Amino acid sequence: MRDMPRLLSMRRNSSILVSLLLTVPLSACITMKSEHDELASEVMTLRKKVAERDTELVETLTQAQEQMALVEEQLAAAEKILRSNQASIGVRVDNLEFDLSDVRGTAEDSLNELAALSQNVADSRTELDERLTKVESKLNAETDIPEGKTDLLSAAERALESKDYGRARRLFRTYLSRYPSDAKEAEVRFKIGQTLFSERDYRSALGEFYWLVQNAPDSAVIHDAVYYSGLAFAKLGQCDKSLAYFNAIVKDGSEAPARYKTQAAKQIKTLDADTGKICADRRTEEDEEEEAAPAGES
Repeated sequence: MRDMPRLLSMRRNSSILVSLLLTVPLSACITMKSEHDELASEVMTLRKKVAERDTELVETLTQAQEQMALVEEQLAAAEKILRSNQASIGVRVDNLEFDLSDVRGTAEDSLNELAALSQNVADSRTELDERLTKVESKLNAETDIPEGKTDLLSAAERALESKDYGRARRLFRTYLSRYPSDAKEAEVRFKIGQTLFSERDYRSALGEFYWLVQNAPDSAVIHDAVYYSGLAFAKLGQCDKSLAYFNAIVKDGSEAPARYKTQAAKQIKTLDADTGKICADRRTEEDEEEEAAPAGES
């Protein structure tokens, strides 16, 4: 009786073991069935792809054969044309040789004409280059204007000293436009008048000198402007106005430099003695008629 529980326990464990042995094969079978179906599906897919590629390969081969046949037809046609052309090449060469002498003669004439034309072009080019050089020089002179204030004024002074009056005037006017109401304005304006006076544009010079008399009577160049105004009026034959400026220089109390007083006195003496050769405003009607009369008439 004491071994009864042990026997019951052994039977129970045996039943459990039998159950486990029966269950394990069934699970393995289920697993193998699932993998088999998956593999079968993959095989089917691969077969479809292989079939599709076989179909594409057949179509490609068919197209290649069609294209090869077309190329062969074209080659045959080209060979036929080539043979036909070979037959006519000889005739064409004969015609070319026959016309070659005429062509050579025409070519020589053309070469001669071309040589003459080339010489004409060369001469025209030389003339054009000379003109272009002059234009470039003038353009460089117009555009070659220093940027700095001191450099600009120095360049204008150098141009004035070298008697390049046009360039000097351009530089001085550029200075005035860049630096209006500058302390050197009166001096610059007088030098502009000097360039005009030197070019015998006396009326324009008087315009610059008159600006100084009206607007800068206390400037350092006022006596220069007054003296040159007297000279300009004398050059124009207006001696009465000229004398007025010279007398302003030599009058008592004038602060004009001694050199201007000396020169003004000489100018006054010359103008007072003039009978009409210099002073147009002193000429009589008889003098003007005599001057206008043709040579040889009294």
